[in-house]
Amino acid sequence: MEYKTYRAKKVLNVHKHTDGGWFWVKYSAYPYLGCFFGCEYCYERDEKYLPFKGEPELFDKLIKVKENAAELLDKELKKVTPDLIAVGDWQPVEKEFRISRKMLEVCYKHGFPVFLLEKSPLIIDDLDLLKKIDKKSGVITSFSIITAKDDKIRRIVEPKAPTVKSRFAAMKKIADAGLITGTSFMPILPFLYDDEKNLEAVVVETKKNGGSYVLVGGLTLWGGVKDHYYMMLKENFPSLVPKYEKIFTSDAAFGEYWKKISERVKKLCKKHKIGQFIPRPIKHYPKGLHLNKKIAAVFYFKARNYQNSSANKYKEWAYRKAAWAMDDLNEPVEEIYKRSWLGGIQKINGIGNRLAHEIEKYIKSN
Repeated sequence: MEYKTYRAKKVLNVHKHTDGGWFWVKYSAYPYLGCFFGCEYCYERDEKYLPFKGEPELFDKLIKVKENAAELLDKELKKVTPDLIAVGDWQPVEKEFRISRKMLEVCYKHGFPVFLLEKSPLIIDDLDLLKKIDKKSGVITSFSIITAKDDKIRRIVEPKAPTVKSRFAAMKKIADAGLITGTSFMPILPFLYDDEKNLEAVVVETKKNGGSYVLVGGLTLWGGVKDHYYMMLKENFPSLVPKYEKIFTSDAAFGEYWKKISERVKKLCKKHKIGQFIPRPIKHYPKGLHLNKKIAAVFYFKARNYQNSSANKYKEWAYRKAAWAMDDLNEPVEEIYKRSWLGGIQKINGIGNRLAHEIEKYIKSN
C-alpha cells in the first residue's frame, strides 16, 4: 500500500438538499481518496472518485491523504449553518495519520452532528470523542454490511475488508455506549446475497448487536464500476452474468427486481421489530423548526416508499419536492397556519392543495 500526502484546496461538500430518507446528511468531508479494502462493488471505482484519473487499478493500492483536511474543515464549517455532516474514514491509513479524529474534533468544536458510514472496527478507538459529540449535537454510526457470514463469497467481493464479525462487535460497543447505530445493508448483491436466509440473518444480527435499523440499497453499476464488477463476475461467478444482464437491462427491469427485495426486507424488519430507516436527527435545529423537519421526514419516507415500489413516479416526486420545501422553510409552519390557516400553507412553494391538508393534520396532532 502506497500513501501520498498533499494539501487540498477544499474539503467540505455542501449538498443542495439533505439526503432525506437515507443518511440525512447535508454536508460531507473526507480525509482520504482511494480505499485499501478494495470492495469489488464500490461506487467509488468510478473514474471521478479515483486517486489518479485513468488508472483504476490504483483504487486500492494508492491512498491520497489530505494532510490539511482538519484545518480546512475548521475554516469551512464557520461559513455554513450546523447540520448533519458525513465525515471520517477509518481504513488502515487512519492508524498512521489520525486525520479522521482531528476532523471529529473540529465537528465537536463547531457543534455539528456527525454521520459515520464504516466497515472498520477502528472507529471504536474514537468512541470517547463520539460520546462527547453525541451529547452536544448528535452522532449516527452506520456499518456497511452485505452479509452476516464471513464466507468464501464475501472474501471475493470484499477482499481486504474487516470481518463481518468484527463489524457487528463494533456496532455492539457503540450501541452499548448509547449511540444510534445500525446496518447499511447496501448494496444487496443480486444472486449472491439476496436470498431469504441472508436477508434475515443480517436483520437478526443487527438487532442482536444493538442496531436500531437496517437500511437497504441496491447495486449501482455505471462507468468503470460496471466494467470492474462484470470482470469479477466472469472470473468468479460466470453463470450469474446472464442473470445480471437481464435485471440490469433497463431501469424498469431493475425496478421490478428491487421492489421484491425491498418488500422482503421490509417484512423481515417488521417481524424482528427493527427500523428500516435511519431516524432523522433534529435536536441540532432551532426548536421552532422541529415540526418542519418532522413533516419533511415523513414526506421523504413516503417518497422513498414510492421509489422502492416503483408504483407512482409522480407521487414520489411530489413528496420529495414537498420535503425540500418544508426543509427550506425558515419559519415555523405552525406560525404560518395560525396566521393564515390552510391558505397560508398552500402558498408555500412546492406544496399543493392535497399536501397542504396533510400538513394541517400533522399540525393539529402535534
